[in-house]
Amino acid sequence: MTLQADVSRPVRPLPELLESLRDRGLRQGVQPSGPMPSRPPLPTGQPALDAALGTGGWPYGALALLDAPAGSGATSLALGSLAACQAAGGMVAYLDPTGSLDPATAARLGVNLEWLLIVRPADAAEAVELAGWLAREGRIDALVLDLADTVVPRGLDRLADLLVRTGGVILLLAGDRQAAGRVAGVRVALRRRAWLAVGRDLVGQRVEATVTRQRWARAGGSAELDLYFAEGRRVDPLLRAMAAPREERAEVVEEPALRVVGA
Repeated sequence: MTLQADVSRPVRPLPELLESLRDRGLRQGVQPSGPMPSRPPLPTGQPALDAALGTGGWPYGALALLDAPAGSGATSLALGSLAACQAAGGMVAYLDPTGSLDPATAARLGVNLEWLLIVRPADAAEAVELAGWLAREGRIDALVLDLADTVVPRGLDRLADLLVRTGGVILLLAGDRQAAGRVAGVRVALRRRAWLAVGRDLVGQRVEATVTRQRWARAGGSAELDLYFAEGRRVDPLLRAMAAPREERAEVVEEPALRVVGA
């Protein structure tokens, strides 16, 4: 389910889309009005990371920064968390101001696209505003706020405070990780340790995840995660057993056999 500019069909208002999802019975949990009882954490999709967080998953009310250089698995981990949230009966969304989300990749990582609300704001500032609106509505359990290719706008600190009061989980992908890390209640640093390969084909990567900030528990936990490029319901079940780590090595430049030193 996508909210975006499309001249071939009318764009439905965001409140109408949310209401239709709720009416079809997918919404579980409490309504935004009234006191909010304690709720179990949302699974990350990685049991080892659930344990490292010290809360058994992403705690409700958390703005969680996935602190990783490009290509180190942050998007894969975020999409895997959305898939795990859907499997637990929750509603999920993806705020994508730059249009970088690949639906095929999301589907391969286990996300049910039929029940994924994709919102494409005009810019990063509007994305933060819409994230706050969704948090106040209380109908989305987990959403990804993808600011990886944009400047982190003002208002992110207010969004973090709002989440603590309203619940929900926002997984933040940010290009300026230092600025985003100052306001995030949870910060997980990802570092690739090795590629995963079957023969000569790369099929994933082995990533070290370290919890460097955790507002709801003690920080410092770490976990080793295997993130596959085609993980999910469509992956060959033998892939995990066949894949072997391939350590990253610096590229070696061979010296030429003949060097011309003068003419």
